[in-house]
Amino acid sequence: MSEEPEIRGTCQDMCPEQERAARHGERRLHRFEMVEGTEQDRHPLVDPSRCVKEYSRPAAGKDIIPPAELRPPQVLLCTVDYLVNRILPREDAYFSEVYNFISDRLRAVRQDMVVQRVKGHACIAILEKAVRFHVYAAYRLCESSIQQFDPHLNSQQLENCLTWLLKEYQDDRQAVATGNRASMEALYLLYCLGSHDALQHGLTLSKSTRQSRVVQLALQVHLAQLRGDFVQLFRLARQLPYIHSCAVHRHLASVRSWALQVMSTAYSSKVCRFPLSHLQCLLGFDDEAETAEFCRQHGLNAVDSYVAFRKADFSSPEKVQPKFSQCLVDDKLHECTLPDIVNGKADKLCSKDTDFSSQLVVTAKQTDSGPNRRTNIMKGGEDVQVEPLTGAIGTLSLVGYSTEPTPAICNNMNTSQGTRQSRQEQNVTHSTSLVTTEGPGLESRSGRLSAACEGETSYDIPSGGATDGQRGPERPWSRP
Repeated sequence: MSEEPEIRGTCQDMCPEQERAARHGERRLHRFEMVEGTEQDRHPLVDPSRCVKEYSRPAAGKDIIPPAELRPPQVLLCTVDYLVNRILPREDAYFSEVYNFISDRLRAVRQDMVVQRVKGHACIAILEKAVRFHVYAAYRLCESSIQQFDPHLNSQQLENCLTWLLKEYQDDRQAVATGNRASMEALYLLYCLGSHDALQHGLTLSKSTRQSRVVQLALQVHLAQLRGDFVQLFRLARQLPYIHSCAVHRHLASVRSWALQVMSTAYSSKVCRFPLSHLQCLLGFDDEAETAEFCRQHGLNAVDSYVAFRKADFSSPEKVQPKFSQCLVDDKLHECTLPDIVNGKADKLCSKDTDFSSQLVVTAKQTDSGPNRRTNIMKGGEDVQVEPLTGAIGTLSLVGYSTEPTPAICNNMNTSQGTRQSRQEQNVTHSTSLVTTEGPGLESRSGRLSAACEGETSYDIPSGGATDGQRGPERPWSRP
């Protein structure tokens, strides 16, 4: 069976001349493609230097697309650069409009790539930019209504780009030897957080890629999620680069819900009160008000800077509306522009002194298949079996990686000691000592915890051009 002839486009413009004329006559030009000053005219003029080919579904029974309507790889790459550098940072439009325009044009770019079977450097560079754009958009528009932004459609486009990109990495090793593979592999791990298939893929990467710092950090976050170790997960999340924090953001609500469920069982008591300031730091909330609101959405009573954990009161809401995160995401943007983010110039870890050498994953094997599948890893020379959603109770220490039991919060884990009356007395003593426990060589808990949180947020983000917005309590961009 003979192979189909190779097709190579000959169009040197971002939009074929035939399409420009047709869309101009049918008044289907986007305002970003019109000659400036004619946007309000009855028949706006088309600007050939700004018009970009739009996505259209292949017509049934249509023959091979003429080369004059296809853009060659280098023109496709220049088109993507135009969208990222000229359209993305526009401040005269809401970001939802900018997103819809760029998303549609990127889809048309990928359509031309599929028809021409584009591979190599141009293909990888285009897909990397598309992945970063969709990851950023998922976070930027997470609070938007479904009329403005469809998260499922964006997720579908992102997954298509990631799948294609990872396959290109495997097929074209020479082109990615000095590329951004480690960063993209880490994005895949974090976006698919909790997936055994994603973890298995990460553990089978080449040694050089697997031992890069960003992949190691992503693997540690992934393993913490599978173990249910939400304390370590949020601690590590503070060290992720900005774009990787955007990828993991979509999982934060479910991880926090799981954490509250665990703590509602572990600390269930009529006399135990947990400080919202501690819970805020543990689960990466921006302030106590947001922490309290999240607790109330799960049926817990949160008043006067404390939350009362009771197993009977906990209830999981059907859906938790995602919200922006200042401390875990926004604060890492600093002075990077939106083109910097999509072009990969902001893919730097937030801490240079993190040592993962003792946590390197050396090898992996699966012991089973199907729903009971488990992943075994070699960690520090010891064979460890990783099971999903376990071990959270043992990691509730409030500072660092300490494995000592947490005193002065609630003594429910020591129910085998003493009588019920003595346990109640201990609970009352512990709950009242949350704010006053100090002594020689021992700081207050809130002080230790705040210091630990502040010590984990030293960022190393390269400076870009002008900021996209003001710093402080506002979002780091100028428009919603």
